[in-house]
Amino acid sequence: MTLQYTVIDPTKNITLLVTTPMPRARYAQIASHLLALEKDAEQVGFLESSDEQDAALQMMGGEFCGNAAMSLGAWLCRGETEGVDRHFTLDVSGVDSPVSCDISVVRHGYIGTVSMPLPEKIETLTLPFGDGEVTLDAVFLPGICHIIAPNGTVQRHQAEDALRHWAGLLQLDAVGLLLFDETAMRFDPLVYVRATDTAVWERGCGSGSAAIGAWMTKKHGKGQCLSLKQPGGAIAVATVWQDGAVTSLTITGTVALGKEKSVEITW
Repeated sequence: MTLQYTVIDPTKNITLLVTTPMPRARYAQIASHLLALEKDAEQVGFLESSDEQDAALQMMGGEFCGNAAMSLGAWLCRGETEGVDRHFTLDVSGVDSPVSCDISVVRHGYIGTVSMPLPEKIETLTLPFGDGEVTLDAVFLPGICHIIAPNGTVQRHQAEDALRHWAGLLQLDAVGLLLFDETAMRFDPLVYVRATDTAVWERGCGSGSAAIGAWMTKKHGKGQCLSLKQPGGAIAVATVWQDGAVTSLTITGTVALGKEKSVEITW
């Protein structure tokens, strides 16, 4: 059968949005096939219908992804003219509540703001590492956990083996390792998804940006407005801190819609 998908670029976190209805049981298999076909792609999401919201998005491993939610919002605005602003509520995998997404159509693409799910907890973990242990903070967001490794704590060549090990140890279906240089306000995100057994160095990570924003908010005990540099560009994070907790968490980035493509799928 013919499967249609669109290549979407939110801060170079290349996302493939499958728009042909497919059975969920096939999502991981289809995602693996598409990632092998599209060498620059980092993740795959599947468009689904929603009875109550504007649309629904199911990620390839059931994880949550802010950039993919932003990508869907931009896709829903395709054909709109410059200057148009749209608001959407989306059902997104990994979270129980609808996700709010605001899209502005600009000359060369879209600017999107997503209200991210709030952290379930932020805690310090002591994890096995090499011949010893390492102590790192982790931000548990609905649908994904991000472990923050300050500059020099974990080297890039050590990251993938460590993350796979920690994902199994913590029994996490989706987990990120963020190599974070606080002085430069820059990080390199590695994301592992168990369902597809993929570990990808992403060029832009929305949930990782949100995790760092939440972590910085707790660390400083006040709301933050940050621009976090990543290999693919910058994502802005804004937070509110109230009564000892993060009460609002948004990310803002740019999105470019690429080509709509089709591929023949055989089971």
